Order: sequence, then C-alpha cells, then structure tokens
Amino acid sequence: MKKEDLIILLKTYKENKSKLKLKLREKENILRKLESLQEVTLASTSYENNSDIHSKNSISDKVGKKASSNIDTELDLKEQLRSVETDIEQLKNKIEEIDIRLEALKKKEREILIDYYVEGNTYEEIGNVTYYRLYGQTRSDKAIQKIIEKATLKMTKL
Repeated sequence: MKKEDLIILLKTYKENKSKLKLKLREKENILRKLESLQEVTLASTSYENNSDIHSKNSISDKVGKKASSNIDTELDLKEQLRSVETDIEQLKNKIEEIDIRLEALKKKEREILIDYYVEGNTYEEIGNVTYYRLYGQTRSDKAIQKIIEKATLKMTKL
C-alpha cells in the first residue's frame, strides 16, 4: 500500500466508522420496511356486488393496484438494500485494513499514530500529553515526527 493511501485511510478512519454505523442502521430500517410489506395482507373493501364499476365501464381493482404498488415498493427497497450493503462492505474493508495494520505496531507507535492522524493532534501535543500519559515523560516535536514516520513506514511495508 502506498504511504499516501494509508494516510488518507488513517485520516478518514473515524469518519468511516461513523458512516458504517449509519449504513448498518439504514440497512436495519430497510429490512424492517421489507418485513412489514410482506406481512401486509391485502383484502378487498367492497361490500356491494358492483361497487367497483365506474361510469366509464372500467373496473377499479383496488387489491390489484395495492399489490402492484407493494411489488414496486419492494423492488425499490431491495435495490436500496443492495446499494447499502455494497457501501457497508466497502466501509468495512477500509476499517479492517487500518485495524489490521495498526495491530502490527507497538502500543507507543499505535497510540501516537492514532493521535496524529485520526485525532488530528500536533507533534507538540502528542509529545507533551500522549507521550507523558504513556511513559511519564515528554518528547520533542522531532522525536514524535520520527516515531510517526517509522510507524507509517512499517504499516506500508505490511
């Protein structure tokens, strides 16, 4: 994987996780709508023998129209479901790619990379806050930059 692609994936990691949760929720809603369409039983509401004959000698088929409408709606929902499932698969692949590569790093490298690319912290913030939280020491901007470069290179070589 190229370094630029990896950096883009890291920077969009949080956004992709949020998008995945929203798409999963959207998929559940579509599935619920499909279930409710399939559960609906159609019944004719006419009580008289000729109640559905109009003045122009055309027959009003309420049940047929409703069934046709439900079929069209079901087809639309299935198409939406396929589209959402494709999006979910793409987002899962992006997230898994980063998760797998982050697992190969040491804790220090992983924490610093996440703070830099995912959280958007500066070298100085990482050196003073994150590194201090992990080890009770601080590091200079250049030291943090070197750690990030090494970790990024390690991830691209996988």
